[in-house]
Amino acid sequence: MKTIFLFLFLFLFSVTSFASDESMTIEDRRSLTYFSNPFLIGDWYFLKPAHVENDYDVLHISLSSNNKFRIEMIEIASNTVEEWEGVFEISHDSIRFGGNEDESEIYRYQVSHNRLYLNGVEFFKVVPERIIGSWHSELLSGEDIMASNVKSLNLKLRSDFIFSLEVISHTGKSNRHIGYYYLENNDLVLLYEEGEQESTFHIMEDLLEIKNEQFGMYALLVRQ
Repeated sequence: MKTIFLFLFLFLFSVTSFASDESMTIEDRRSLTYFSNPFLIGDWYFLKPAHVENDYDVLHISLSSNNKFRIEMIEIASNTVEEWEGVFEISHDSIRFGGNEDESEIYRYQVSHNRLYLNGVEFFKVVPERIIGSWHSELLSGEDIMASNVKSLNLKLRSDFIFSLEVISHTGKSNRHIGYYYLENNDLVLLYEEGEQESTFHIMEDLLEIKNEQFGMYALLVRQ
């Protein structure tokens, strides 16, 4: 897998690897908000341009908050996949992939809420389809909810990792937040100008359950 990974980035796109002097770290935190660059977490895809001749059509990179990675090179015609797994380390602009062997690869990266660039090659991020959509609250509870006089919530989670949250009070006053979100497993973080909120979520068909144990908040939302 390693040689294929090198071939894709070093030959197809004439991009060179480099060694960074920046110190790299492996994260050891439970909360997603403590991860150095949480936008990295998730599933990233590169699709081979039609004019490029190569056996592999898709490159999939999965990055998790426990610093484990999985890279898949996928050939659609033959339905074959080659994999490389290991641990990654990051600095503010470099990422090192290390497998089971002593070898490793270092790449320069830039990342946004839905784009990752490795040595200039663009990957796009894919959100689980089950969470995409518009959600309206059916049930709200918790001390913070009651203290804030919240009557209902409207939450929209888009496929480009942008969310909008409308909070409606019992007096009819509406307050809207727009920002980015990221998630892993059942952890969901909403990131907006005024701050961030981390919750756990669970989806049952068209019901979205959100909990925040720190603030004692519970919300049950239905897909619109």
